[in-house]
Amino acid sequence: MVLICLRFLCFLERTVCDRTVCRHLSPDGRRPPRNTDKERIDELYRSHKCHYCFRMVLLGLSGVLSHKGAYNALFRVRCMIIEKLAKVPLGYVSERSTGEIKTVLNENIEKLELCLAHNIPELVSYLTGPVMIFMYLMTVNIPLALISLIPLFLDIPVMMAVFQKMSALLPETNTSLADFNSVMVEYVRGMRLIKAYRMGSKSFKKFREAILDENRAWNKIAKKTAPLYAVFILLLESGLLLLVPLGGRLFLRGSIPASVFLLFSYIGSLYLTELLPLQQLSGNFAQAFSGMSKVKEILALPTFEGGDDFPESHDIRLKNVRFSYDGKINVLENANLSIRDGEKIAVVGASGAGKSTVAALIARFHDVDEGEVLIGGKNVKSIRYETLLQHISLVFQKTFLTRDSVFDNIRMGRHASLTEVREAARKAQIDDFIMSFPDGYDTKVGSYGSRFSGGEKQRIAIARAILKNAPILILDEATSAADPENQMEIDKAIKNLCEGKTVIIIAHRLSVVGMCDRVLVVENHTISDIGTHDELLSRNRYYRKSWESYEAARNIRYGKGGDVR
Repeated sequence: MVLICLRFLCFLERTVCDRTVCRHLSPDGRRPPRNTDKERIDELYRSHKCHYCFRMVLLGLSGVLSHKGAYNALFRVRCMIIEKLAKVPLGYVSERSTGEIKTVLNENIEKLELCLAHNIPELVSYLTGPVMIFMYLMTVNIPLALISLIPLFLDIPVMMAVFQKMSALLPETNTSLADFNSVMVEYVRGMRLIKAYRMGSKSFKKFREAILDENRAWNKIAKKTAPLYAVFILLLESGLLLLVPLGGRLFLRGSIPASVFLLFSYIGSLYLTELLPLQQLSGNFAQAFSGMSKVKEILALPTFEGGDDFPESHDIRLKNVRFSYDGKINVLENANLSIRDGEKIAVVGASGAGKSTVAALIARFHDVDEGEVLIGGKNVKSIRYETLLQHISLVFQKTFLTRDSVFDNIRMGRHASLTEVREAARKAQIDDFIMSFPDGYDTKVGSYGSRFSGGEKQRIAIARAILKNAPILILDEATSAADPENQMEIDKAIKNLCEGKTVIIIAHRLSVVGMCDRVLVVENHTISDIGTHDELLSRNRYYRKSWESYEAARNIRYGKGGDVR
């Protein structure tokens, strides 16, 4: 409201200034005589300078306040989204690509700044001038002033049609922009692989197609709205077609003087053209509203609120669980599982069988479609979500390291001292490696951990989990990134990490079953069997075949000439 008032005052001041100039030119508003005295010229100059300075002050205040309010709004909206993403289940976040979330946080919210800091003040500016002129024309001749508004009333439906078309087409542009950002992120992250396998042309083709899709989306908008925009301009500038014949008729009848006829022929037919930028503003507003709809989609995501404290017992049970990611194909059906407190379970199965899904349901990254997931006899839905995550440690297959120091990466989310962090790193077999750097634990990780190997990043993640010391531990293929020289160190780290915890290890490498009490087999969209290693070798066909393949792979020897023995 303050900004609108400032903009209105600015244009009101300009109108007053113009009228002051006219008043000083001559008493009757006509061109002054050549012998205008010096005092009148000086007074005119001072008046105009004061009005101009006052106008600049109002414009400056309007710009400062509008941008301050806009960037505060952007800051608050971005904070709201980040806080929301921190509370929604991880499954909802993982279903969205990095490019889609980046588009919402960056491009879509940035459109709000354009709307608040520029478009709304400009809207006031574009409306104030024509309104003031119309009010003046009403004092001259009411019928002709009303006739001058006919093009505006004809243009209102056209403007609404343009706004509706823009609103209908902008979701497509938002989707193409999100896809473009995803492809761009993929291209940058996979640059080493692309170059190593000489995939430059293929990858560039994918990147090029994303750019062309974005271009096609905006071309479609241009083709759909251009005819309406042309109609908008023609109608808005058609005032002369009405005012000249009607004004001339009144002039010939002697109803209006020549000065009024000329005034309406010139000013009355052109002052509405100051509304032309409103057409562009309507497109900007449509883009802002479309971007805000994406923001609202994220803010409307369900969150897990309230609940009970975490139970003292840490046994885990799945009872008749059915789950589907898309609501069509069941990943798990009639799955049942019982894990005792402090027990270590290895989960094996073919790729895509649902091993990671079992872990995700226990951590409540998703809610089951049917059945129950129980921890300590309590349904995970009844446990406060923040408390649930505090009592579960996860080490993922893909380790994420921030660009901060090693110290901050290990103590992530905790207020731990350097002594506590180093103790966790020692148990994770990574302390000596970290201390070999000149800056020790203050060493910056670099861009997404590029300065560390896969095994080293994995041990940092294990140290993070050791420091958290949660009673339930889920390892999702935690040894998959290990090279041979790091495998022994990671095995020691995992052994230290698992002490006194209920552990679920998801792994393709069957070597981990040796440190587990029992083995869980996931196949055919369900939990088909659970037992000790020897029990499953004797009764489960899939596990026996997998173990035989594992043993055969261990005994492979490569001879000269590439012969395999």
